[in-house]
Amino acid sequence: MLAIAHGPDDVIEASDLLERERTLFTLSTSADSIPDHRLTDKHRRLLTYWKQKRDRYDAPCRSAIDPCDLGPVLPNILLWDIAQSDYRCRLAGTDVCHNFVGKLQGVMLSDLPCPLMEQARREFDAVRDQGLATLVERTLHWLGRPLIYYRHLLLPLVNEQGERHMLLSVMTFHSAAAY
Repeated sequence: MLAIAHGPDDVIEASDLLERERTLFTLSTSADSIPDHRLTDKHRRLLTYWKQKRDRYDAPCRSAIDPCDLGPVLPNILLWDIAQSDYRCRLAGTDVCHNFVGKLQGVMLSDLPCPLMEQARREFDAVRDQGLATLVERTLHWLGRPLIYYRHLLLPLVNEQGERHMLLSVMTFHSAAAY
């Protein structure tokens, strides 16, 4: 299990958020161990739905996911194809595209200019390789938005043979002033 977290006594100075990209929290663990208090309603809704759709595998099949069941979460959904040693965004909701200032559909994870890409890749790989769930909170300084952070929950999906082949996630955006 991978975990880096700031405790309740840690103080994040606004000037530090302005100077560089920061990971505020990251955890890769079993889906049942994701801390509920760190989730928004949208994260909670997707995670609950994902757990209900699990069958005989450690994750639900992509075919078991019905977008109609996720109405209020759809603007914050991302679907990633596992492509060899990278990840291609198959689908990104409107809120995600708006906050990333452009369409993400078809973009490779490695093409995003985030300075913390090595960390992000380890988080994606933990979901792909170990079937873990990953929850991340990170600033968007690299997009010129230093006082905004995102909360990203990343979950595996399997094919009919039980092989992890896609990642499903929900991403929400927040003011760092409220952190």
